[in-house]
Amino acid sequence: MPRPVAAMTRRQALATMAACATMPAIGRAAARETPVRIVTVLPVKPPALTEFLPVMKENARVARAHPGNQAFSVFMDTESPATLYLFESWDSLPDLADFMKTDTQQALATLEQSTLSGEALSLHLSDVPDTPAYNGNPLETTEDAQTLVVRFQVRPQERAAFIAAFHDVIPIVRADRHTEAYDLFHVGGRPDNFILLGRWHDGAAYEKYQRQPSIRKLRQILPAMLKRASERHELHDVTV
Repeated sequence: MPRPVAAMTRRQALATMAACATMPAIGRAAARETPVRIVTVLPVKPPALTEFLPVMKENARVARAHPGNQAFSVFMDTESPATLYLFESWDSLPDLADFMKTDTQQALATLEQSTLSGEALSLHLSDVPDTPAYNGNPLETTEDAQTLVVRFQVRPQERAAFIAAFHDVIPIVRADRHTEAYDLFHVGGRPDNFILLGRWHDGAAYEKYQRQPSIRKLRQILPAMLKRASERHELHDVTV
């Protein structure tokens, strides 16, 4: 029976990081050297959004200034504005664990109890072998930027073909000066699940991306590789 996709709330993630502190020295060293990347989905009750957003914005501001943070971005689903997406990248687990002890993170965790309509979903990400690695550039918040998150569940026998399909496409998309990010990740704990994170300077750049011959070809060949239809979410920035 296949294992479920690895998913943890941020509180559960903190418990994991606390356990890290009791590891033998070699375990602590490995934790400090391994980057941590997480996509979190927060389903906010629509009436609570005006209360939740200012706390989230302050949390993001503090996170970006915190030692060890590489990126912390907050997005809103275009079709479902009460659904927020967080993308964060940290130098190591201890850096993230330290941030989660801050007053702003504690305030956010308390507010989540009354403002979320369901459990927060955190997906832990890693680079995909044989594709260009995460480029690590911070995503600056802008009014016009277009962000895309796509979730894939691939047929096990098609995993190698799926990865190969992105091998040459990623450099082509990144080469456009209006592409701010284009990264493919594994979802932790399930080798057949992947997340694509793309970001463009504005709507025109996003439309240009969609018309690229390599992307059109990719759209034609990917469906046969998937266990189910991909989940596609177009996002815009939450002003921070």
